[in-house]
Amino acid sequence: MRKNSPKARKLADIMLSLLVLMGTLSLAWIGLSSTRAVPASAVPDSLFGAIPEDACVILIDAGHGGFDGGAVGEETGVIEAELNLSIAKLLADELTRKGFYVVMTRTDDRALGDTKRADMEARRELMQSERIDAVVSIHINKFRDRSVSGPMVFYMKGSDSGKALAETVIYSLCEHVGRPQRYANPEDLFVLRVPKAPSVLIECGFLSNASDEAQLITEAYQRKLAEGAAEGIANYFAQIKTGGTDQTCRR
Repeated sequence: MRKNSPKARKLADIMLSLLVLMGTLSLAWIGLSSTRAVPASAVPDSLFGAIPEDACVILIDAGHGGFDGGAVGEETGVIEAELNLSIAKLLADELTRKGFYVVMTRTDDRALGDTKRADMEARRELMQSERIDAVVSIHINKFRDRSVSGPMVFYMKGSDSGKALAETVIYSLCEHVGRPQRYANPEDLFVLRVPKAPSVLIECGFLSNASDEAQLITEAYQRKLAEGAAEGIANYFAQIKTGGTDQTCRR
């Protein structure tokens, strides 16, 4: 990316986000996993009772799954759902090491229902839990302009907490993968609108870009993404704590 002024860079990011959202029909869905990576469909409500009072609970969604594979790589034919799950599991490991309590939507290649509607409704129920402190949905983009590349982070427009979380995550992501800094982007998507807790949608890169695809299929790059996202999430909660509020966690 060219070294433009902050104002020009922000305008470019806004235009890019609008173009990408117009060019893709994929929305983000969500779910749960504990530190033992229990799939959401197997998580009874009683499990939440075992969560320590001071624990921060992060809901990680590996987008798509099962009959819905998501985007397909232009060069290798890799399925987005598979990459989403790999990155989500690495993120769960990183967050657990940082002391968070993690729950995931899925831990294998299955959807949460037999149809897209059933899958969405199951994810909606999970996302709206009062016990969740933040929601993170993992996806990978695809766009008709194959030159577009790099990670992007979206938050629910009008949400101050969502914006704060998205800003710390995109900053840390770009730092870890060696990309020029981007701005977080406001949007109105299912995965951002439904949760009661702050939520972000992370687009880890573009399967329409050959360079991105080549990196996204490697565990080393996936780990960098996971480390960056985890650091950003941890920094968000640290900022809340040092800011003197009572919103570090919901419980």
